[in-house]
Amino acid sequence: MTFTDENYAKRLLLHKQSERLAVHSFHRYFGKLIPGIPAFAISEFTKPGDTVLDPFSGSGTTLVEARELGRKGIGVDINPLACFISKVKTTHINQEHLASLLEPLIQDLGAPSELVADDDPYVVNMDHWFRAEVKQQLLMLRKRINAIANQNDRDFFLGVFSAFIRTVSNADPQHVFPGYSKRMRRLDEEGRLIDVAKSFQRAANRRIKQVATLTESAPETRIFNGQLKELKLRKSSVDLVVTNPPYISSIRYLETMKIEMGWLDFIKSQRHYLDMDRTVIGTERFYKDDLGNISATGITRLDDQISALKDKNPKMAKVVHDYFVNMREVFTELSRVIKPGGTLVIKISESKVRSELIPTHLYFLDICKKSGFTLVSDIVDDYDSSSRSLLTARNSYSGLMTQDHILILRRD
Repeated sequence: MTFTDENYAKRLLLHKQSERLAVHSFHRYFGKLIPGIPAFAISEFTKPGDTVLDPFSGSGTTLVEARELGRKGIGVDINPLACFISKVKTTHINQEHLASLLEPLIQDLGAPSELVADDDPYVVNMDHWFRAEVKQQLLMLRKRINAIANQNDRDFFLGVFSAFIRTVSNADPQHVFPGYSKRMRRLDEEGRLIDVAKSFQRAANRRIKQVATLTESAPETRIFNGQLKELKLRKSSVDLVVTNPPYISSIRYLETMKIEMGWLDFIKSQRHYLDMDRTVIGTERFYKDDLGNISATGITRLDDQISALKDKNPKMAKVVHDYFVNMREVFTELSRVIKPGGTLVIKISESKVRSELIPTHLYFLDICKKSGFTLVSDIVDDYDSSSRSLLTARNSYSGLMTQDHILILRRD
């Protein structure tokens, strides 16, 4: 490790050990970026008023840190629920004002005189996930929230609705993917009680305090639902990029949030969901005719690995190929929008695909160097051994993640 690496690693560790902003826990979201990473990068490589971009912004960790440190934030994500959560988490609203809106939402919830006859939202196997009386109260609660006139107020309570909904469902909140686990079945057999009104009240009160602690006046935060290339940012308009790109064929990001996305009408049908999932970088969803469309990437070792995968599993060869082709497009666009002398910070780990260990960080470095970046530091960041969410197999064939590489690159 070089002297520079040691200094950056020590400062990164200090930020990771600092107390997190409460609003980061507003909503569960698998694969969240540890707040200390963007906090470190923003403090180290920018000054107040600078612009910070996250092209895979997820639930807004980088955006929250940028806002609270006095920087302008831009977030991009393909998942509309992620963008919605980011918007709510970066919007300050007065605590007393939100508290005054809460009681009418939960008063006499479930009263027979207020039965909701609207069509159910698109949630596959709705009656498997929700008891009939719970579903009826949730429909009523959602209707009341949607009647709130002010958009920021309405979005806040819809954010709470999304955040709390699994606690009143049959889906085990301890699991990443929705599942009616043995634990939940046992609790139901033992007489588990579900009080929608009280659960929502508790969830809202905690989150009212969280958004109220945000800085009241802060630089603008822009959030874009789509892909970076569609945003068409001005050339050399960004000072810093901090991002945690998706992993190769390891986390079905949209599937982890299907229930919440359905209730908030971000998924309208199975076709809508599948079309959206096909746009995710690292997706395994392809049309059969696409599987033969694999060209050379120009990275010798990567092309050799793709060729080896193609002999064993053409689909996974296509997944790996398209992942790096798509990421090259992202890094090319980042090279255009980052100012000369600006910084790119990437958190990424290697992936294991059908016994092939893919050193993702090395291929990223190859692509970035060809796109006009110079490596400043490569920090190996080991996971906390007590972390269940990080030290968990991503699927049946991707293995465990035990460490990340924090790549720090400078735009030439």
